[in-house]
Amino acid sequence: MRLTVTIDELAPGGDAVAITEIDGERRAVFVRAGCPGDRAVVEVDASKRPARGRILSLEVQGPDRTPPPCHHTERCGGCDWLHLTTSSQARHHAAIVRRALPEAWRAHPIATHEAARAVGYRTRARLHARASGGRAIVGMNEAQGTDPVEVDVCVVLDPALELARARVGPLLEGAHGRGDVQIALGMPETTETTRKPVLELRWGGLLAPVVYGRIERAVLAGEWAGARIFADGVSRPATIGDPTPWMRAGDGLPLRLSAGGFAQAAEDENVRLATRVAELAKETQPRKVLELFAGAGNLTVLFAAQTAPVIAVESDRAACEAARANLAARGLKGKIVEADAEAYPVPPGTDLVVLDPPRTGARRASEAIATSKAKHVVYVSCDPQTLGRDLAALEPGFAVRTVETFEMFPGTSHVETVVMMSRRRT
Repeated sequence: MRLTVTIDELAPGGDAVAITEIDGERRAVFVRAGCPGDRAVVEVDASKRPARGRILSLEVQGPDRTPPPCHHTERCGGCDWLHLTTSSQARHHAAIVRRALPEAWRAHPIATHEAARAVGYRTRARLHARASGGRAIVGMNEAQGTDPVEVDVCVVLDPALELARARVGPLLEGAHGRGDVQIALGMPETTETTRKPVLELRWGGLLAPVVYGRIERAVLAGEWAGARIFADGVSRPATIGDPTPWMRAGDGLPLRLSAGGFAQAAEDENVRLATRVAELAKETQPRKVLELFAGAGNLTVLFAAQTAPVIAVESDRAACEAARANLAARGLKGKIVEADAEAYPVPPGTDLVVLDPPRTGARRASEAIATSKAKHVVYVSCDPQTLGRDLAALEPGFAVRTVETFEMFPGTSHVETVVMMSRRRT
């Protein structure tokens, strides 16, 4: 059916929301690429709950709408908020975070940190590939689909990474099947322009020998620093060159990452985020710090540079090895523990717990922190909904001190949030 609706707000998943009447019932309609204040003619699928809508035409444009800097936004699902002004993205992100907070904390002010760059900022990306008939298609998944979308240019990638993205498709010619491709930047050198990209390929299907040869020649030619290739049914990857990704840490020094492991997608914004978390940690004057979901030591190296001993817990072995190497490169000390951060007990005497979990959050860890004697908590989150769920376990025993959002992913509905809290006095 076709309806004329007014967009009311933006939902956490990136869609806009309109409230309208359908068959005598008041219904929410989720609309892709909508903007609050839009009045639009929408094609609605009312069989779903919530109903789903697609904009056919705009009668009135919302005040935050702007022409997107990319002409692939209708098909490509990589960036769902490019049609919103940069300043309004920060405001809408803060509103989503506020709604996710425990009710008692929703009146607390939220500080927003806008991104320095709205395009050309990503220094890591995950692509999807499909190959058959001698040709490969590589790109982000299509909007509301699973097929990769081929684009002539991706405006949000760092120029060095954009050049690498354009080279991936020709490397995979002759393959058959589907796979995931992670691209990142390698070791920082004297200038940003000399950094070479690295590649990790996980492939399901037939990966012809010519593909391996093509990647090896590209590494030897200096187009890539290195590559890791996981072919279908193979437990150990083929490694060509040095596939280690690197980024700049909050202390300005190179930070080694684990190949294929997690790291923030935007190097410059990561520096701002990590620096701020370290400042908040220092304010608590801790005597012992427990860091959960420590990864390759992105925050650990900053905590270790302060006076308090730090225990950093991470389940991925390669990330633990990278974290130890990053500490050693700086002449710093810290205890890196390979363990499940969700199940790791808070040691006696811990003053500060810092956790930076994946999108699924840290339900069990939050419950354990709530019953511990830790005095302060800094929670770094990339998902407002799981953040709100976990903060609900902490709110009864802690008072919120600061809530801050960081525009780590401009042009998308994703936002990074930092919440600092201190235990209530009894």
